[in-house]
Amino acid sequence: MSRVQMRPVDRWSTAASVSGEVGTNELHGMVEPGDDRFPPISRPEETSREAAADFHLSLGQTAESQEEDRETRLMSNNDTEIALPGRQAATGFRVNPVSRVDPGPDQQLSRPGSKQSGVVSQQPVVRRATSQTRQDLLTGDWTIFATCRDERPNDYASIEQIESSAQQGRDSKQQSDPSCPFCYGSENQTPQAVWSARIDQSDRRAENAGVFGVDTRLSRPVLNVFDGEQVGWDVRVVPNKFPAVSAMFEGSGAVADSNPLFPRKAVVGAHEVIIENACHSGSLLDVDASAVFATLVAYRQRISHWHGHPGIQYLSVFKNCGREAGASLRHNHSQLVATSFVPSRIAAQLAIAQRHHARTGCCLGCDLVRAELQEGDRIIDQTDSLLAFCPYASKHAGMIRITSRKHQPHFESFDDSELDHLGSFLQRVLHWVESAFPGKGYNYLLNTCPAASTQPEAFQWSLDVFPRLTKVAGFEWASDCMINSLLPEVAAAQYRHLAKQEDPRSF
Repeated sequence: MSRVQMRPVDRWSTAASVSGEVGTNELHGMVEPGDDRFPPISRPEETSREAAADFHLSLGQTAESQEEDRETRLMSNNDTEIALPGRQAATGFRVNPVSRVDPGPDQQLSRPGSKQSGVVSQQPVVRRATSQTRQDLLTGDWTIFATCRDERPNDYASIEQIESSAQQGRDSKQQSDPSCPFCYGSENQTPQAVWSARIDQSDRRAENAGVFGVDTRLSRPVLNVFDGEQVGWDVRVVPNKFPAVSAMFEGSGAVADSNPLFPRKAVVGAHEVIIENACHSGSLLDVDASAVFATLVAYRQRISHWHGHPGIQYLSVFKNCGREAGASLRHNHSQLVATSFVPSRIAAQLAIAQRHHARTGCCLGCDLVRAELQEGDRIIDQTDSLLAFCPYASKHAGMIRITSRKHQPHFESFDDSELDHLGSFLQRVLHWVESAFPGKGYNYLLNTCPAASTQPEAFQWSLDVFPRLTKVAGFEWASDCMINSLLPEVAAAQYRHLAKQEDPRSF
């Protein structure tokens, strides 16, 4: 496939090459005004398919390569460079249980535009930013506008698709679906991976069939980890094809305001999808503990990568499971969004935690854990290091919070042993939620100390899981005050009953 050739550029300066139709938002990289490294790019005023095709041809692409780009959804090599600035392919060395390997030519996935000897050299066309954030001066809140999000594929777009997805969940949890872009074998339907993990098959251990979620493995799984594609992957991280934020570039955060009453900024950062298993499955309960461990390792590694990235202020890792929870694809996946600003609610939480720490010398999150343990009626279960409880002022019905019993501000500082233990515990929590509220979607949100925080000692990490039992309605939207119809004490008692049924030894 022919590619547009450009002169070498700085790794912070450009985005991927154009693919698909050219409209008003497709050329969305950023360069500093007046940067003479890049000549002005002319673009057609027409937005028709024919004009788009002509524009591609004017850049040196054939009609066939244009169509191939549109169908395969590929990003350029430079997109991966932006996601992993300055990274070289990992050379072979092993760390037990997580090892990093450099797949040989026979292991690397074949993708359109590549040859047996390597990937065809490719330089990008500069694109303009597509996402911006606007502030409502009445509330102080910022809203992200990302129009490309409407282009996402949707497994739940119609009643027929909803019923088909539900039937797949009942009949075939492990088969691959050729139409699913996240299944193994469909790698050319997504952007190229920036990270992947393969579980050593000899290290998979069967779990005790009589006690769900009680891990009987003799050791932690061994992972072969690579910053890119690899054959036989079990967990794969790819840039989101329809990102909520524009790719991160040096000096790209400012946008001139035309009116002081209408402030706006370019919102830049990263938006990645963590594909949690290779088979077509819609629940983490369908996979073994090794795959959950690999998913948590992916969270840790990608948070660590973006946490140290210049300009990143906040990171969010979350999972939407089911139509009610906001998922557009059924296949197990979660997402990471890194932004160049701190959302208003997060900034307010940081300020409250820092004031408490300044007044008491203690972490507010840790004080709340100690208080919950003392009262006890909202505690569901605990281990030597982890605790699951329904928070006293839960915003959502049936909400469960997982956190450490010791002070731990940064999720990315967890070691492999802690992540393995958390993976087994998380599966138990999800089992309680799915058993208590069968057929309901759920979300989970990973809260780690924001990159912008200057006082990590005031912050405690947590993972909040909540089923989608009710809809947000008029009063909640008007007042930003949630109405919860299920007391956390009642929810905790229901979850405790389920936990005792699955493992009486823990009570």
